[in-house]
Amino acid sequence: MTETTAITENIKSEQNNNDPKVQLEALAAQRKTWAAQAALGERFEVPRKGNDSVSTILYRPSGLTDGQPLPVLFHMHGGAWVGGDAVLLESFCQLLADEIPAMVVNINYKKADVHPLPYACIEVADTVKFFMEHSQKYGIDTNYMAVGGHSAGAHLAAGAALMLKAEGVQLACQMLVYPVTDVREVIGEMAELFIDGARDSSYMSPLGAADEELSNTAPAIFIFCGTDDLRQQGISYAKRLIDVGVAVKVKEYAKAEHGFLEVNRPDYTQGDHRQNPEQAAYARECERYLICELKSYLV
Repeated sequence: MTETTAITENIKSEQNNNDPKVQLEALAAQRKTWAAQAALGERFEVPRKGNDSVSTILYRPSGLTDGQPLPVLFHMHGGAWVGGDAVLLESFCQLLADEIPAMVVNINYKKADVHPLPYACIEVADTVKFFMEHSQKYGIDTNYMAVGGHSAGAHLAAGAALMLKAEGVQLACQMLVYPVTDVREVIGEMAELFIDGARDSSYMSPLGAADEELSNTAPAIFIFCGTDDLRQQGISYAKRLIDVGVAVKVKEYAKAEHGFLEVNRPDYTQGDHRQNPEQAAYARECERYLICELKSYLV
């Protein structure tokens, strides 16, 4: 089961209603609750000229005092582009900030029922460029920048990596945890989440990008689950990157379920069937793997 399916089924169950409009209204109400929640990190609005600001939460290594410029990871949560919130991955982001060590920018991108895609992907790219332009103020080393995310968030990371590469921005790596790489497969009621024609663009469907668009993009770290419907398109994208000479690292958890990494963090709502000792053990091992690989690119 993918996040798209899981979110849809959860909302149907809670609302006892199959109407997509009712489901999206329920998600919007849930997002308001998360927006009012106190954050572990520092809430910060990234200003954009002529456009809405981008909501983020910032994390720095605990107890760091040496003042040296830090590498930076721009991170996006999952949720099928309409669900979830940055606060659900705060402890994960702080863990990465402490262990790499790095500054982590947790991007709470606008959801696609409010601003259809590729709006959120552009938000990610704009956020990266803002911190690049203000690197001295925020103590960032622009030679060591990465984008990453989970599921729909990994999809935004992959698209932003291509978008930034086209604009001449060099990233150190991209972390793609069970990513969506081809939204041309998204049909039915999900179609309204995309601007007409957007699903065919390279930024929304990286798997369909031309070789020249993929070449020289940032090295990629992939996480796959053996039981995940998204596994095959993620593997296909990894192969495309390898074919054009991009460095790729892959880690698969054969018995893990989609979303296992985030649902087994303390921030996540209790009661999910994936919250169990087996999936939690995979999550802890995956965290160690990601920290090690991110260090190899960012330190």
